[in-house]
Amino acid sequence: MRKLSNFINYFFTGVGFGAATYLIILTFASPSVPTRLGVISVFIISGLIGILSMIFAMDVPPAIAFSVHIIGTFLLVLLMSWINKWPINFCLIGVFILVYIIIWLIVILSQVRIVKEINSSIKKRNAKK
Repeated sequence: MRKLSNFINYFFTGVGFGAATYLIILTFASPSVPTRLGVISVFIISGLIGILSMIFAMDVPPAIAFSVHIIGTFLLVLLMSWINKWPINFCLIGVFILVYIIIWLIVILSQVRIVKEINSSIKKRNAKK
């Protein structure tokens, strides 16, 4: 049951990142109007990218995990572009790289904050002893 819970958690985390990214791109960089197919494909593909992120929780060397994740993510983005008939060009690659870096920065900053909160709680607990 725990594995299913992790699976669902990763899926919806991916959906959150994908939906936010899609909305930002639509707002600032794309003159196109969202379509039903576009929204559904973003949700599903983003969820799959989230599931792909589970590789970082496995006992895999970080370089291999990162390589698999970035290649798999890029292939899923290409699939989403093909499904939606979005142009597949150098602009797409540039946007992919930029978004990938920004999302990684958000994830790293979030993890740093969580670690600081945990360390603070541990220090408070140890100070009470």
